[in-house]
Formats: sequence, C-alpha cells, structure tokens
Amino acid sequence: MIDFENMTWSFSRVNSFNNCPYAWYLNYIEKNRDEGSAFAEVGTLVHEILEKYANGELSLFDISDYYEKHFNDVVQHEFPPSKVDLRQKYYDDCLEYMNDINLPLDDYEILGVEKEVKFLVGNYMFVGYIDLLLRSKETGKITILDHKSANLKFKKNGDISKTDLEHFQAFKRQLYLYSKAVLIEYGETPECLAWNLFRLGKIYSIPWNRKEYNEALDWAEQTIDKIVNEELWLPNNNSKYFCDNLCGQRSICDFKE
Repeated sequence: MIDFENMTWSFSRVNSFNNCPYAWYLNYIEKNRDEGSAFAEVGTLVHEILEKYANGELSLFDISDYYEKHFNDVVQHEFPPSKVDLRQKYYDDCLEYMNDINLPLDDYEILGVEKEVKFLVGNYMFVGYIDLLLRSKETGKITILDHKSANLKFKKNGDISKTDLEHFQAFKRQLYLYSKAVLIEYGETPECLAWNLFRLGKIYSIPWNRKEYNEALDWAEQTIDKIVNEELWLPNNNSKYFCDNLCGQRSICDFKE
C-alpha cells in the first residue's frame, strides 16, 4: 500500500486525481506507468529547446534546425484522428514559433530555468519545476512564466473565453503553488504569473492575487486529504476523447468503454 505520509507531491500528481481517481489508482497505487501522448511529446521537445535557449546553449539561429532535427525522434505517438492532420498542424505551429520566438529575456534577470522548488502545503511536501523565473530589470519585480502548448481561446477584450476557464484554472493553481516557494526564497510574492502559449505565439499574464493564491493552497491540501481517504477509486465521467487519447492509463483501463 502507498506510503502517503512520506510521499512528495506535485501539481500534476494532485490534479490527476481530479481528472480521474481510477487512473490515479492505476498509476500511483498499482504502479502502472503513465502512457505518453503526442501532445505531451511536442510539449517536451519545445520545453527542452526553450530551456537550452534560456541557458544560452542554443542561439536564435539554431533553434529551428534543432526542432526540425529532433521532432520525429521525440514525437513518436500517433495523434488522434481529426479532420486536419494534427501532426502536421502541431509541427507547423511550433516551427513558426521557433522562427520568431517572442521571449523578451533581455528585459529580465533570469533567476531560474527549470528551477526546482520544494515547499510545504499544510503538512504535505511539494516539488515543482518553474520553467522561467524572471526579475524585471526595470521594476525589480518577479514573474513566474510557464511554457504551454494549449491553444486557449480569447474574447475580443483579451480575457480567456468561458469554454477555457476551467482549463485555465488549473494553469493558475500550478503557478500559485510555485509562488509559495518564491515567497519563501526571495521574501516577496511574484508581481505576475505568465504563460508562454507558444502555439499561439502569445504571452498571457495576470497580476498575482492573494485570494487566488490562498484558494490554490486550500485546493491542493483538500484534494490530497481526499486522496489519502479515498476508498472506491471510481472513474470520472470524462469524455470519450479524454479516455481514448489523453488518459495515461488508457491502454489498461477497465472502464474506458
């Protein structure tokens, strides 16, 4: 049986329980390894490239070549069936971004790239990895930035569309959790949270908010309490698309159909 008292938690480990308790059971209690997906593999490659770029290991002139050279080696899963060729669509979107990266790194002091952070939420130990931790050279304020492949939809006024608000809520919770580690290490909270939506070629940011920060901490602690006390591990009523293509336990799930 799993040793919850000594477990180190992460945002993805907690959030995956919300996605499906049964998949969580198969992964963390039955120890069945998560199956990857083409979507995740694209994200892995772009994260690797942006990490190398921020660390000075890849120049702007080399990024596109590196991406084209490694795409087929990294993205080995098939994309789900679609009206469009998703593999080609993702390839083209990311290549367009590689040809015109919009990270304004010259305006910031880089405090961390894929920075590991450890912190407590209640009595639970957390670990996370901040894609980019930045301090503005102009204001001295800190920004947490996360690279995302999500193709979020926006209203005309620039706000997130209603259809993507739930998806974006998870994005916010992750960075609010990381901001606790920033507060501990630097003695200040971030000025803003930002997402590099690289398939859109867009950086979206929000001001750091105390109420949402507290909500994220409460959500994490309460969800872990549910996990620790869970007995049934029933599947969620997820969409067929999620169960067939995104769930990490899709190949062995007894309830998929």
